[in-house]
Amino acid sequence: MRELHAWMGDSPVGVFLEDSEGNVSLEYAKGVDMPISLSLPLDGKWARKAPGRFLENLLPDNPTAREAMMRASGAASTDSFDLLDGADSSGGLVFSLHDDYPAPRSQMVSFASDDDIASRISSARSAPMSWWQHDSHARFSLAGNQPKFTLARIGDRWAWPNAAIPSTHIFKPPEQGTADADIVEAASNRLVRLCGLESSKAGVMEFAGERTYVIERFDRRPLENGKVARLHTEDFLQSLGLPPERKYTVKAKDVLHMLHRADPADGLCYSWIAQLALNVSVGNVDAHAKNYSLMFSPDGIRLSPMYDVLTTTFWPWVSAELPMRIGGVTGARDVTPRHWEKLALENDLDPERVVGQARRMAGLVLSNIEEAYSDVEPRIRDRILMLVDSANTKIDPIYDSVSMTDGPMGMLSGLVPPADEGRRL
Repeated sequence: MRELHAWMGDSPVGVFLEDSEGNVSLEYAKGVDMPISLSLPLDGKWARKAPGRFLENLLPDNPTAREAMMRASGAASTDSFDLLDGADSSGGLVFSLHDDYPAPRSQMVSFASDDDIASRISSARSAPMSWWQHDSHARFSLAGNQPKFTLARIGDRWAWPNAAIPSTHIFKPPEQGTADADIVEAASNRLVRLCGLESSKAGVMEFAGERTYVIERFDRRPLENGKVARLHTEDFLQSLGLPPERKYTVKAKDVLHMLHRADPADGLCYSWIAQLALNVSVGNVDAHAKNYSLMFSPDGIRLSPMYDVLTTTFWPWVSAELPMRIGGVTGARDVTPRHWEKLALENDLDPERVVGQARRMAGLVLSNIEEAYSDVEPRIRDRILMLVDSANTKIDPIYDSVSMTDGPMGMLSGLVPPADEGRRL
């Protein structure tokens, strides 16, 4: 029986066990008072495959990417236990194949120069599976298919992360098939904040002539002693206990039922409706179950800031079909207030409130889109404005200053941030 020990902070929270047939189970440590996942409650009443799926969702979807990660990190195999051992992964957990807290292979911090970062950006753009380059100091794991890597900001320098050195920023070089994605995502991130919802500071940066989108991690928090704390989060696919390949099959009703179980007062549900409405209004057809997350703390559970928001229909080859239908409708431009009402009624939510959220969010998006893209070149800005206007054709937007984020559990104060906030790093 193989063991993968999980730690939160410097405290053990449990051990994952893998038998000879690859079945994974979990045993919580004594005294643990917060589950590591909604799909893994402390009472042990979870689906048989939930522990293994939780781990799989911390790793890349693509088998080729996992093989590249194995070679670069020196892991024994592409098994989740081997790849997560000592890695800097999403959320608050670190993992070790031994029952000792994972220590770095070297006590020396491995700093990354601008040339180092430029080389990694270039490799990721030209050969997507090469974003893991061999580096004995760098151990990180990011889920998904898009080439990306992480770095830790230490003072005014960048460093490669590992289990002992938490990353603080994610780097997402634009792929060959989605040119200008970094510019579109940076402007979209700014739009999120202008609309009164929460997102991390982000922007486009250049290193030795190589451009990339850089976003500050919301699952990390700087401490007064100069160190960085990992904050525990999980994406919705982990919360639902589903495998990575199911990310596009999760329906809005699946999410709402899960959030209602976590918060019967439905504060989480209405908070998520605001995020869902924004993604619909901007035409983000990649807003699948792994692109929404929950954050855990002793005070409770809340939605994470928004991430991976962009108008995906900017690229003509991308499908216009929403991953989560609104009242049975798959295209953003076909969504009407009636469809939002249907979604609310089918999930025991207040239809008037949900419809109002969707219409006001559309108004906020349309009112702030020009400001969000104000410093973007016309060939990109004009097409985005046309697409976003089209996505809101039938929603009957409400134009007022009311924010979408009134209410409990993770909702914001309702104040719209300054226009330049979210562009600084």
